[in-house]
Amino acid sequence: MILDKIFDFFLINNFSLSAVESVTGGKLSSTIIKKSGASNFFKGSLVTYSTESKKNILQINKDLLYNFSPVSEEISREMVKSGKKILNTDYCISTTGNAGPSANDNYSKVGQIFISIATPKKITTEELYLTGPREEIIEIIVEKSLKLLLENLVE
Repeated sequence: MILDKIFDFFLINNFSLSAVESVTGGKLSSTIIKKSGASNFFKGSLVTYSTESKKNILQINKDLLYNFSPVSEEISREMVKSGKKILNTDYCISTTGNAGPSANDNYSKVGQIFISIATPKKITTEELYLTGPREEIIEIIVEKSLKLLLENLVE
C-alpha cells in the first residue's frame, strides 16, 4: 500500500528518488526495486556501511564523522545531501544506525537509528530506538523509511 502510493507519486509527478544506506545495507533499495516500474524514477543507491565509505564516497567531512559519530542526525542529514547530489535526484532517503547486537563505537547505542528524507525543499530526520533481533530491526527501518518518505512527498 505505502509502496503503491510512493510509486504513483513519483510516476505522476516525474520526480526521481535515490537512497544512501548504512544500517539497512541495501535492503531499502531492494524493497523499492522489487516492484515493477521502479526504474522509471529510482536512480540508484549507495551503500556506505563503513565510516571510510561515508568519508570517501559521500565526501562527508572527517571532523563531522569524528565529532558526531556515523550514527547521528548530523551524519544522516549529510548522507541525504550527498546522495541527492551524487545521484542527481529530487528526493533521497538515508538510513544510519546500530542494529546490534553490540555497539561498534563509543557514541551510538544499540537500536539507535536515524532516517533522513531530502525533498526538493527540505530535509527531515527521524530518530528511532528499536529493540529486537537484528534482521527484524532492519525490516522495521525499511518500513519506517518508506512511511517517512510518503509523509514528506510534496508536489
